[in-house]
Amino acid sequence: MERRIIDIHTHIYPAALARRAMKVAGREHDAFEKLPVLENLLAGMKREGIAVSAVLHVASRPDTQTDVNRFASESRRTNLIPFGAFHPDCMHPMEELERLKDKEMAGVKFHPPFQRVCLDDARYTEIWKRINKLGFAVLIHCGQARTPRPFDLYPSGVAKIIRFLPDVPVILAHMGGRSGDEREEKILYSLPENVYIDTAMSAVFQDPADFYRIAAGFGPERVLFGSDFPYGDQRAAIDYIVNSPFSEHEKAMMLGETAYRLIGKNIRTR
Repeated sequence: MERRIIDIHTHIYPAALARRAMKVAGREHDAFEKLPVLENLLAGMKREGIAVSAVLHVASRPDTQTDVNRFASESRRTNLIPFGAFHPDCMHPMEELERLKDKEMAGVKFHPPFQRVCLDDARYTEIWKRINKLGFAVLIHCGQARTPRPFDLYPSGVAKIIRFLPDVPVILAHMGGRSGDEREEKILYSLPENVYIDTAMSAVFQDPADFYRIAAGFGPERVLFGSDFPYGDQRAAIDYIVNSPFSEHEKAMMLGETAYRLIGKNIRTR
C-alpha cells in the first residue's frame, strides 16, 4: 500500500538564525546540511518520501511577529504549508489574527514555555473565540521545553481552552506532553474528537510501549506523524510508526491521511 506522508511538525529559519535556533538542542555546531533551513528540509523530504510538511513558526516575543510571518510567507511552497506565528500578548491580537488569515496561513502555532504565557488564562478567551471563527487549525507545544517552567501546558490546561475551539482541529504536540501523570493521560483521552496529538520527538524520547499505549488509548486515527525537523530525525520518526503493531490502515492514517483531511485544503497546486 502506497502511503501519503505528511509531516505535521517541522521548523525552518532564515540562514542567519539557523545556528542560534539549534542552541536549544546543543547542536549549534552542526554541519550546514543539518541546519533548519529551507533547502535542507526540502532535501530531507525528497529523500524520505514526505509529500508535504507543515512548517511551524513561533513568535517568542510580540515584537518578532511581523518578521517571522514575513519569512513564513516567503517560504511557502506547494509542498510546504506554513502555520503562522502569533503571540497572545501582542498589542492588537484580533488584527494580527486577521493578518494571518489574509496571508492564508493554515493555522496558528503556540509554544507556551518559549512565549512565556499560560494559555489557559481567562484573559485569552476572546482570542480563542476569534481563532475558532477564522477557522485556523491550532498546534500547541505541550509539556516541557528542556527545563521545567511554570508555563508548561498539559491536557488539564487544554481542557480549559478547548471549549472555545469546537470547530477547528487542535493538535497537541509531543503526544500531548507525556507528563507521566496518569491523571493527565486520562484527561487526554477524554478530550473531544477535534483534538489530535502529534508524534514529534517520540522516536527520540518515548519508549515504544508508551507510544503504543497512548496512541491506542487516544485512537490512532487522531495521531499525526511529526518529525520535529531538525531536532528529530525524519527517517527515524517514520520508522517509529511503520514498525509499530498498528494495522496498515491505522499506520496510513497516522502517517498522512488524517493530516490531509485536516489541512489538505491548504496544499497549493502551484
